Amino acid sequence: MKQLLIFSLFIILVFMIDITPEDPAQMKKETISIIVDGAVEQPGVYETQPYSTVSEVLAKAGISEDADMSVINPGTVLKDRDILIIPEKRTESRVSINTADLDTLCTLPGIGPTTAEKIIDYRNTMGLFQNTDDLQKVKGIGPKKYEKLKEFICL
Repeated sequence: MKQLLIFSLFIILVFMIDITPEDPAQMKKETISIIVDGAVEQPGVYETQPYSTVSEVLAKAGISEDADMSVINPGTVLKDRDILIIPEKRTESRVSINTADLDTLCTLPGIGPTTAEKIIDYRNTMGLFQNTDDLQKVKGIGPKKYEKLKEFICL
């Protein structure tokens, strides 16, 4: 009896499911939309062919002179509704809290030799900082001091 009930449910489900194949022509999109912003000459929404690359879309948008292309992979294949933001080059360099020596750390606002030594001691004992917020784990660097530092530091 149980087997007959399961078989009946299976038959009902088979007839409820639409198993007609999709037309591949309808499934394939003719174009995809990419949003481009940042250091480009003409930011906006661009329609392009599926499987277009970053370099193909940037050829349409135009790269500005202050674009930092060192962090962009021009061969990346884009998908529909991707957002491509091109960063600008920074004029000032940031200090790496993971690699800076004592003298370099002392160039940061509010950091003297004692605090710089605490930063170095912290990373030597605890390991490299995972994000810049972790700098607040160093004794002597609280939220106020961190706010003053965060625009000058990186990992």
